[in-house]
This record gives sequence, structure tokens and C-alpha cells, in this order.
Amino acid sequence: MRRSLRLFAASVCSLLSACAERPSAPAHHVTRPTQSSAASGVTSSADAGDESTELVSLENPPGPAHEAHGAVAVSGEQLAERYGRARPLALQRGSASYYGDSFAGRRTASGATYEPRGFTAAHRSLPFGSVLRVSRVDGGQSVYVRVTDRGPFGPRGRILDLSRAAAERLGMLRAGVVKIKLEVVEYGPARKPRRRRR
Repeated sequence: MRRSLRLFAASVCSLLSACAERPSAPAHHVTRPTQSSAASGVTSSADAGDESTELVSLENPPGPAHEAHGAVAVSGEQLAERYGRARPLALQRGSASYYGDSFAGRRTASGATYEPRGFTAAHRSLPFGSVLRVSRVDGGQSVYVRVTDRGPFGPRGRILDLSRAAAERLGMLRAGVVKIKLEVVEYGPARKPRRRRR
């Protein structure tokens, strides 16, 4: 039974990776403010020690989300109210960083504009519009965010880039990078891969 679950999780991960779009400019993402690591004593070795698991599916992915992936002007409270009792569909552990303020107003990989006060995040493969419950492993704080971008593309253990508002809700502005548990509570609409012209 466990083996079949593992095979199913692996096939879902490969399917999600195949459907994901790669951004044209990986440098679009930032990891943390430069002064925060010095102030908190966080160094790059902290990232090297992170062991992120692959995204483990707990249930069959549901159909497309009811909201378009561009609908990101939702507050953290509204997301928490709607998804607070939702069962996790998939789980991943690793570390999270957050966007610098200099990226405010820039377009994300989904086409939405990055808004520091919004509750959004970048993930490498989850469909745009997916809603995530993100919890700090050490402190217990949690926040709900919607995936609107691709990344992070730094250290291997880094699995999520958060908006400033979401990072503030997790109390990670000073630390810059924290260990998290990521739970998918709703999948966004998966895009079909484009056919190559012959």
C-alpha cells in the first residue's frame, strides 16, 4: 500500500513539473534582505542543511480551482476563513524566503503584478492559483497564500518565496529564511503543455 502511494506521489510530481512554466528571468526572485542574515546570524550553511522532501500528494488532485489564477487581491484573513478547515491535499517541507521590496510592481510568471501587501508566493512547480497553508516549524505561526510566481531558484532546500506580508505574518522578516511545512489546500487550474509546431 505504501509503495503504491509513493508511486502515485512520484507520478503526480512529475506531472506537475511537466505542466509548470519556467520563467524567462530566474533572477526575478530574491531570497532575503542582505542585512537580515547578518543581524540574525543566519548564514548560507543553514540552507545547506535543509532537507526538503518532494511534494507528497495526500489525495487525488481535485479539478481546477474556482477562481482564476489572476485573482490575487485576497487578504490573508479571507484565505484563512475560506480554507482554515480544509484538509491538506499535498505536503512538502523545506525552507522559505521572501521577496525584497524592490520587486514591487513587477510582473510575476503568472502575469499578475507582485504586490508586497498581498498574500502570494512563488513555487517551482505547483499550478498558478494553488492555495497553500504555510507554517513555521519552529514557531507554529501559519499563513495562507496563493501561488502566482515561479521560484525560488537558490539553494536546493528552499521551496518557497513569500510576499512581504506573508513573511511578516510568519514573523520571519528578521531571520530572512525559516524552515516551513507547506500544505496544498487547493490546486490551481493546471495548464496544458503547448504543442510544438512542426
